[in-house]
Amino acid sequence: MVEAAPKKSRWKGLLQNLALMAGTFFLCVAVFEIALRLKGYGNLEIYEPDPVLYWKLKPNQDCYTKVDHKPVHINSQGTRGPEFQPNKPADTIRILSLGDSRTFGWGLTEQETYSKQLEQLLQQYVGGKRKVEVINAGVNAWSYPQMLAYLREVGSKYQPDYVILAEANLWTQFSDKNDPEFVRKFMSRVRLKNFLRRFAIYHYIVEVKLQAFYQANRAKFIPVDPKQDVLFKEQQQKDPDAVFRSAIEDVCALALSKGEKPFLLYLPPQGDLERGEQRVLKTKQAAAAKLNVPVVDLTPALRAAAREKTLYLDADPIHFSTEGNRIIARELFAAMTNSITP
Repeated sequence: MVEAAPKKSRWKGLLQNLALMAGTFFLCVAVFEIALRLKGYGNLEIYEPDPVLYWKLKPNQDCYTKVDHKPVHINSQGTRGPEFQPNKPADTIRILSLGDSRTFGWGLTEQETYSKQLEQLLQQYVGGKRKVEVINAGVNAWSYPQMLAYLREVGSKYQPDYVILAEANLWTQFSDKNDPEFVRKFMSRVRLKNFLRRFAIYHYIVEVKLQAFYQANRAKFIPVDPKQDVLFKEQQQKDPDAVFRSAIEDVCALALSKGEKPFLLYLPPQGDLERGEQRVLKTKQAAAAKLNVPVVDLTPALRAAAREKTLYLDADPIHFSTEGNRIIARELFAAMTNSITP
């Protein structure tokens, strides 16, 4: 009995040292987290898993864009911008703006997005007797099948007069043709990534400092290579653009069936602008010709302005700057005034 005391004392000392080390570690982590938040890291937009849309913006949040730290407000309907009534008020022209991060406003304030600038242009055009609402329903990384599902399940309930379909990620995995097991597994990935995105340390280390590593390994959360998609592998071999063309056509057909006028919007990446490769434009033109809907091609306007102005974000050939969004809004405005009387 006398010899047991030193052994017990050694264990107690070991546990105390481990507790001290753990406490010091978590204190350092907490200080690092606070310091990074003070520098603007963290507080990124959060997404909710959805069995139909796969991911959607969590309603009622105030956050910042990952690029350039611009403020973002997500309203109670889960779209970027101010609150609006789900049932369209009288004397209101309502436009639903669909797209990916280029529509959402990657690295932009709400006022800088082409959806908001279009709203302001149209409001000046129609005068004060009618209200113009442009609902920015852009969601980062959405595909055309996801936009189709959103319009069918949510967007058409807002009774838009017009639907603008802009750009999307060209992957095929996220459609309503997937089996429930794929959906279940992907929901868990969305929850995990949302948990990580709540921490400034994750934002700073993984998405900023290890950006190349993050881009190379983000397929663990989203399978970004369509060639690895077994769901449409055979179809991709026969007609790689069939999935996208079908979804674009279905968006237009659904809008027309609801009395909503669709506009197809082509926003060329910088590389396509310079090289003249317009694969997506040709796909949209084919769908537009089939259903007799307008296509707003930004290539000529952007190509002319690119000689004098910076139209894309710094070191980003995909997302447009404030000036680029201004040109997009101006071209959309010119196209839509053929349908809207002042």
